Amino acid sequence: MAAAPGVFKDKTTGVDSRGTLVYDRTMIQGLLEPVCAILGTLRDMTGRDVQFVRKPDLTSLARMRMAGGAASAHVLFYRDESNPLINHVIANECAHLIRLFRTPVERRFVAVANERTQARYREEIREDIQRLSLIHGLGTLRDFIPLWYESAVFQLTRMPPDIMIERWLYRQYPGLREIQRNALTEQQVRAVSVLARGIRRMTPGKIYDVSQIMNYAFFKLTGELLGIRLVEPYERSRYRLEGDELAAWTADHYSEDHEGDVSVIDHWAEALQLSEWFQWRRFTEISHDVLH
Repeated sequence: MAAAPGVFKDKTTGVDSRGTLVYDRTMIQGLLEPVCAILGTLRDMTGRDVQFVRKPDLTSLARMRMAGGAASAHVLFYRDESNPLINHVIANECAHLIRLFRTPVERRFVAVANERTQARYREEIREDIQRLSLIHGLGTLRDFIPLWYESAVFQLTRMPPDIMIERWLYRQYPGLREIQRNALTEQQVRAVSVLARGIRRMTPGKIYDVSQIMNYAFFKLTGELLGIRLVEPYERSRYRLEGDELAAWTADHYSEDHEGDVSVIDHWAEALQLSEWFQWRRFTEISHDVLH
């Protein structure tokens, strides 16, 4: 089975971009040559063009919406083309789709969240919900509960392919290495900021713990790739042992295809006891009109 990027909900959620979009069919100005080449590979691989849409309220620098059905183009939403790190984000987004479309359609699968998987999640954090209701209040907690879930499952299904994508970018596009190093260092700084004890107290224990273990494995492998120590802030934490085990297994078992992605995602899910928090569905059964 092959995993598509991100996690889809069985009930499609559209992107509400009214009043915020600036359409521009031309290439974003100033993109590095390797990124332009990767965009060209995506066009050739999928047979679809890429349309660029400026969206100032986007939470990340860029996001790709896959072309589906009769759509003639993938849509690349972007927030700030002046930030050089947008090159890394666009390269990563394209790479996820390139990995997907290199796989025969009958072997493409995507991770989905549905009522059953979300019910399982809620059951597993039930005791935390009771505790956290005293900290956040029931009203605020209702907003946090789906966000915690989406964050954990997105991290689980995104990070394993990201590890291989970073290796692919590093080996195939040396012109991106400085941007890659800066982007991953910035990502690590953001991740490390949640190691504070106060944040753990305000988060479901399982959500917090599995996130840190995944972060450790990801930063260990990408740091080794780049020759920098991205796991240093984690080395005295309780997550080092499990993170090392997860990273070692990943390094030994990954392959350069979507079957490899699915295998590693499934292993991470089993190791972290998250297997019932998502399901696999055939790519052809999923509506593509989502921002992922």
